[in-house]
Amino acid sequence: MMMYKKMMGVLLAVPLFICANQSAAAEEPEDLYNEPMTIKLIPSQTFTADIHGSYELIDLKTGETLDVDRDVTFRHGTDTVSVEVSDDVLETSTEGYVLQENSPSSNNYVTISSVKRAGSSFQQTSYRGSFKMEPEEKRNPDGAAEEQRRNKEDEEQTRNRVQLYNILEIEDYLKGVVPHEMAASWPMEALKAQSVAARNYAKVNMQANEFLYDTVTHQVYHGKSGEASRSNEAIKATEGTYIEHNGSLIYAYFHASSGGYTDNSENVWSSRVPYIRAVEDPYDTHSANTNTSWTVQLTQEHADDAVFPEDEWELTNLTITEKSNAGRVQTMKAEAIHTETGEEKSITLPEASSPDSLRWSLGTTLKSTMFDIKKEQPNSITVKTADGSASSYDSALGMKMKQADGENEVITYENLAVRMSNGVSYVGTKPSSYQIDGQGFGHGLGMSQWGAYKMAKDGHHFRDILHHYYTDIDIVHR
Repeated sequence: MMMYKKMMGVLLAVPLFICANQSAAAEEPEDLYNEPMTIKLIPSQTFTADIHGSYELIDLKTGETLDVDRDVTFRHGTDTVSVEVSDDVLETSTEGYVLQENSPSSNNYVTISSVKRAGSSFQQTSYRGSFKMEPEEKRNPDGAAEEQRRNKEDEEQTRNRVQLYNILEIEDYLKGVVPHEMAASWPMEALKAQSVAARNYAKVNMQANEFLYDTVTHQVYHGKSGEASRSNEAIKATEGTYIEHNGSLIYAYFHASSGGYTDNSENVWSSRVPYIRAVEDPYDTHSANTNTSWTVQLTQEHADDAVFPEDEWELTNLTITEKSNAGRVQTMKAEAIHTETGEEKSITLPEASSPDSLRWSLGTTLKSTMFDIKKEQPNSITVKTADGSASSYDSALGMKMKQADGENEVITYENLAVRMSNGVSYVGTKPSSYQIDGQGFGHGLGMSQWGAYKMAKDGHHFRDILHHYYTDIDIVHR
């Protein structure tokens, strides 16, 4: 009986503790979680939150808790957030609101009626964890560090709406990430390797930013709506497992397919990273991987517009001038002719950016920089010179051709009309297109997902997979 009374005393003390700190907790929902993640979402201007489990809604300006129904509707204002807490009660705050778990539980989640899920389309989506809703005037474009905001479109899309953040435990965040980075049907050891890599990537990014996006800018995140049981199992099995190099967490870069060889970081993004070193990757090239080889036809027009956008310059040739030892293109030479003067010039690609930018700078999108290129030439052009000799050229653009009246005219058009004994023939004056043959998919740094798939199929443990792709690392529990 004495023990029972003591237990009752402890239980009665708990509610008093929560009430006493309620206002302070409202402003820091991150304090509810051991490893908090803050993810910025893009809701509709007006959206409803359907509450499941135990939550409280708190005004960030007053610290007061509001009585709410199961459904609450939030409305955008430039300097306010309004919330309809019941059919006849509308509250407004200049600081915004927190909708937070009373205590973390797997039974708690909130369904947002309309949110642009992972940058795709507006749809109903459920999320675990807590939420913060702030006025648009508190919008913070610099909350995600500049080096992480590879796609500035993310922040632009948060204009004219409530600034909505999902705050939750890292393990719950991963549940909405992993099955969208790797198919949940893949071998379990591959899913475990992906879980650890994604955990590292999330943790390191969160340490450098106030918030992350739910898109490929950081990691694709679909919330509770995007979870899968097998990937949840892999996350649980590796809970708290991280990769370190010399005692520090690594950026665990990963990509779809290495094309048979991963690369050194400086051959892709310029900076040398000691744990991202090139490794031969025979596991990547197998029949299930559709990225083992690919071909792209690049039209002359698209290449010319991308490389020489000025009207007076015309692209005449594209060649690879340097590759890394792993086979990724480092530099290319682009040649052009001035269509009025016949002047020639050449530039080196990429211009003032990393080698990986070549994937987007040639007038098309390439799966990787592991490729070869060749011209698709309609005809070789034979030119007879004044001394009577003849030479063959790939392009006649910019050359001068003697006209019937004796005047010289610079060739500036793609198809040249030549009068023959049997009529007029049209001759191409430049390449019609380029054929690009490549291997792999992605930047080629760190773990190949298709390689991890094959290693797992062959019976390798997730730790073996991580040690294969990352150099001089330790796998630890934190």
